[in-house]
Amino acid sequence: MIRVRPGIRPLLLCLTILAFCQKSTLAFQDAQALHVRFDAYHAHTWIESPPQPGINQYHLLASPSRAAQALTAMGCQVDVQLKPWDEDSLKDIQLVVLNLVSTDKPAFRSSEIEAIVSFVHQGGGLILITDHTNCYFHNHALEALCDRLDIELTSQTACEQSPRTLAQGGGWIVIESFRNHPILKNVKHLGIQTGGTVDARYGIAWTSPTSWGDESQIPMYGEGKNLGFLGNFFQDPNEPSGPVPIVAAKEFGAGRIVVIGDQNAIGGFFLNYADNRRLWLQSSLWASGATGDPEPRIQKGLETESNRTLIWCVEPIEDHDFYWGSTDLGEYYHAFGLLNKHADARATHSDMMHAFWMIVPSDQLVEKTHWQKKIRSFIEQPKKHAAILLSDSQIPSDDRWSGLLDSIEFTVVESEVSRIYSLANGSTLQLWKQSKRWTNRELLSPEKTRNDADYRREEGLLSPMWKLGLKRVRSFEESIHWPEENDN
Repeated sequence: MIRVRPGIRPLLLCLTILAFCQKSTLAFQDAQALHVRFDAYHAHTWIESPPQPGINQYHLLASPSRAAQALTAMGCQVDVQLKPWDEDSLKDIQLVVLNLVSTDKPAFRSSEIEAIVSFVHQGGGLILITDHTNCYFHNHALEALCDRLDIELTSQTACEQSPRTLAQGGGWIVIESFRNHPILKNVKHLGIQTGGTVDARYGIAWTSPTSWGDESQIPMYGEGKNLGFLGNFFQDPNEPSGPVPIVAAKEFGAGRIVVIGDQNAIGGFFLNYADNRRLWLQSSLWASGATGDPEPRIQKGLETESNRTLIWCVEPIEDHDFYWGSTDLGEYYHAFGLLNKHADARATHSDMMHAFWMIVPSDQLVEKTHWQKKIRSFIEQPKKHAAILLSDSQIPSDDRWSGLLDSIEFTVVESEVSRIYSLANGSTLQLWKQSKRWTNRELLSPEKTRNDADYRREEGLLSPMWKLGLKRVRSFEESIHWPEENDN
């Protein structure tokens, strides 16, 4: 049990930054690997703190730490820049990642701009992460650099209408219109959490024709409750109609640049949504100018994260039916965040038969032959566990489960919260009653501070999974070295 002591959040954050500065390089797995460097001087960039129990700070959860680990798994050397850029710091690297910058960090010096422009022009790669409107005044911080790179910045949020909205409101959206580009090979859907538009001249991933670009609202002097500067999420007469671009790619001299208009798309949770992880890996390889067949490397980056259990959170994206990616009260985004603190949980329509767990978010999906076959194929493999969230406290008495278990030998154990069918091959089919326990209405959002009762509730939900082999991920508090009295 994690006990949240008074003042622990700022202390943990300080310790995170200290540990990050002391250990700024991820494991280098391949002597011939691509060398990727993240900017941690102009942006708040943590690459050593993936989502885990006890991390509830939004900016840590939205950091590119999971994206950095995926690059390492792919064979890249990954580290950070903790001082101004110069020719020496750009030597012997192939890719620079400028994470979402913020004006509370140092401004770009003219010498830095010259060094970065020269680096890209001579063959280096650059991934630029922007976001909605002009949040944190990132456009102001990037304007001089982007002018030299011939990239236009916008101050809009990419907004959609149903059925391409993940939740109520127009900011959380699914992208499914793509140009023919190596970055987008085998990419069918992207999940965006209030992202920004990018330079349309180089756009390769676009919203639908019914979308629009929602203009930023910045009060005089930037005064206000926050620095998000969001618009009103309604299309006003002066706002452009869609399609609007959310990802851009261009060549610049001998180098290449990718612009991704949403930090959360590669953040700790949504990197694992739809095809976002593949987009990230392919963007990195293309921008860096990597040669040879990229697919073997990409497959390494798509593999299960080390020391975590792979969970397939079924998300019928192709049907515009969203559960894990939705913040609506009756859906499961908070649960998706919880699972991703404890495991490697991926929400997708595509097959993930190699996962250890398969969680089906609604018993209504079982009525569809397509998903019924998928569930049966999953549990016919040895030592797999499929769970179906039921809307009622009582298990329906129809023949809904017959197609799943027909001609399969099993034993049944029923409790107040579940019915478990245990198969001879070591697999289980689990019917979890009262799915409302998993909804956004009942669970805290990922960034909310937890007390002991909250942790007990979450551990109770995960208990059936731990009993069947879900790997334990150490809490953030447990992973910190707490100074003892006799420490020097």
